[in-house]
Amino acid sequence: MCFRRKNRFDELTRDEVVDAICLLEREEELAEENIATYTEKIKLMMDEGRHEKDGLKRTLLVKKITLLNEKRDRAINSAMYILYNLRLSERLKDAIDDKTLVAKISSLKSINYLQDQRALALYLNNALNTKINQEDVLTEADDTFMAIEQIYQKNMQIYGISNITEDKLLAFFEEGASDDDGKAEEEKV
Repeated sequence: MCFRRKNRFDELTRDEVVDAICLLEREEELAEENIATYTEKIKLMMDEGRHEKDGLKRTLLVKKITLLNEKRDRAINSAMYILYNLRLSERLKDAIDDKTLVAKISSLKSINYLQDQRALALYLNNALNTKINQEDVLTEADDTFMAIEQIYQKNMQIYGISNITEDKLLAFFEEGASDDDGKAEEEKV
């Protein structure tokens, strides 16, 4: 008998990971504040050292600056370590979210049908063939309409349209256009 070992990540909840992420973000902010503080102190001491005339005080400032540089470097290393942990924690949270989403979706009835690939292929082929057959019927009907409409010639006089009527309309439009031009010229004078 093969005993399946339980994975300890199965016991990990999303809330625990989110709490860890929040803690890491607070620690990152503190580390960044320390870096900014050390950097500012170093700048102030560098300015002070430039203006200092006494060699002994300058040496003391160099020692303090060296110590602050070391503290700042440790703070930077801490911040990078925290950021790396934060990145991995975010990825763990995303993995938990993905697993939850997949479990939720895979429980849907329609998704379970997708597991039977052979039946799915048969169904899709059947659906495609049905669609093709119906499109062929519509295409044939459209061809029939087009053939009948091409044979039919309208008698335009039934609808009150004749070449004489069109000629009269064109003449009316031309007269109206010339009358408008004349009125526009009279208004200018």
